[in-house]
Amino acid sequence: MHGKATDFDQYADKYEQLLSEQLSFFSTNRDYFSAYKIELLATILTFSPERILDFGCGIGLSLPHFRQYFPEAEIYATDISSKSLEYVASLYPWAHIVDDNKLQQFQFDLIFLSGVVHHVPPEKRTGLFKRLRKVITASGVICIFEHNPYNPVTRKMVSTCPFDRGVELCSLRKILRLLQDEAGMLVKHKGYCLFFPEALSMLRRYEPLLSWMPLGGQYFVMAGKS
Repeated sequence: MHGKATDFDQYADKYEQLLSEQLSFFSTNRDYFSAYKIELLATILTFSPERILDFGCGIGLSLPHFRQYFPEAEIYATDISSKSLEYVASLYPWAHIVDDNKLQQFQFDLIFLSGVVHHVPPEKRTGLFKRLRKVITASGVICIFEHNPYNPVTRKMVSTCPFDRGVELCSLRKILRLLQDEAGMLVKHKGYCLFFPEALSMLRRYEPLLSWMPLGGQYFVMAGKS
């Protein structure tokens, strides 16, 4: 990210509308993407997390899907936008709101970051991963979904998105290096995803076969302490 960080408070009220406009190429239903990621996460996760943190939760688009796929888990949410957290608290009273400055008081089995890393200045990304590593349990994992900078549609969407102005996308290779070499974590799963728009969702069953190909709209990484 170049320049000052995005002030997400100013976008909280119209976030869903802006997101729907940006994602219209892939789907007319903005909920498609939130559901897609949590469903994918549920298929690759090898244990049942007791505590889940949606880090950088925004207005909470992923939260109801966490509740659907992990009904026994306690769901926590945090974000730097206080206005977004107010929205989450009013819409999802069952979610535990956590102050970002108090994360060290908790331990989570799963920390989820969707579209968060590219909003973090490159020089601060290693520090973020080291910080999150401290608040996952011994067997816990961090799961990251990020924009794939090699996908031309993704790059176009980012370049025209008001709250993505000035961001610097991070490739899968760079995130793997930051997680493994700099944050001392073990990568357990990785791949590319979101190859097909919702209109071709019947082809999604083939995506696991394509996960090695750097053409998906996004990629995912799952990493733990050991």
